[in-house]
Formats: sequence, C-alpha cells, structure tokens
Amino acid sequence: MPARRALLHLLTEFVPVVAFFLAGNFLSLTAATYVLIATTVGALIIGLWCAGRMPVLPVVSTLFVLVSGGITLREHEAEALIIADSLYYFLLAGVVAVGLSVRFNIMQYFFDHTFAMTREGWDVLALRFVAIFILAGAANELVRMLLTSEAWFDFRFLKVLTITAFGIWQLKIARDYRVPDKSNEWGLRTKE
Repeated sequence: MPARRALLHLLTEFVPVVAFFLAGNFLSLTAATYVLIATTVGALIIGLWCAGRMPVLPVVSTLFVLVSGGITLREHEAEALIIADSLYYFLLAGVVAVGLSVRFNIMQYFFDHTFAMTREGWDVLALRFVAIFILAGAANELVRMLLTSEAWFDFRFLKVLTITAFGIWQLKIARDYRVPDKSNEWGLRTKE
C-alpha cells in the first residue's frame, strides 16, 4: 500500500509537468497554460479520489497554478507562472524551516503515513528539502531574469526532474533512520 501511495504521488506530480513541458514546446503559451491547469486539477481530483482525503500540498500547488495560470491567460504573458513557481518554492522552504524552528516537522506530518523514521531522520530530511527548495526558487529567478520564457519551459521540466531525483536519493535517509518494527528495509511504513 505505501508503494502504491508513493507511485500515485509521483504520477500526480509528474503528469502536469510533463504535459506542460510538451504543450510548451509544441503549442502556444495559452494552450500550454490550459493544459497545465487542466492536468493539475485532474491530478488533484485523482489524488483526492485515491487517497480518500484532501491532500494539502497538491491543493496548494493547484491554487498557485489556478491563480498564476489565470493571470497568464488574461495577460498573455508567462511571467506570472514563472514568478509563482519561484514563490511556491520559497514558500515551501519557509514553511518547512519555520516548522523546524518550532519543533513541528511538516515533512513528517505529510509523509509519516508513507515512511517510518526516527525524529532525527525527519529533521535531516526536512533540512535537505529546505535547501533544495531555496535552490529551486533561486534558480527559477535566475532563469526568469537571464533567459526567455521559452527557455523557462525546458528549465522547469529539468528542475522538476532534478528535485524528483533528489527526492529519490533521500530514500537513503528513510533506510538509514527507519524504525525497524514499523517499516521494511527501505523505511517504507508497514505498520501504523
């Protein structure tokens, strides 16, 4: 069950990004934005249906996409999408960092149903994600300031692949800091 949940998270994150990347390379900005909005809302609905509950992070992502996508469609300019993407990553970094400062690990809150790790493992994971989110937001801003909107389409796809590869690499933390009687050898939760 946890492996199925992890695959569902991966698919609902990737389908909108891949669809947006393809549409951005073969269609107009307007069409690509409609594709992004439709696939993001579709992924949220599928995630809700499969999980049986309202997933918080996909809801936040969807709100960012709807607002920035709406502005992009109204203004016919990709800048709103690009800035919203930067804000999204900086906001995630800030929320995770503030949570750590008050001893509330938001990564554990969201992913404890998937991974069984010690408190130290959750803190290491959260700190690493603060760093990757800050880097993603900063890189996004550099691309916005130095390159074209068209180059950003390709960059966004590469950025999401990089963050996903980073996330997969973090499975080592789940393995190293796992709670043995509640997880398999990879730290995936087997018992509540």
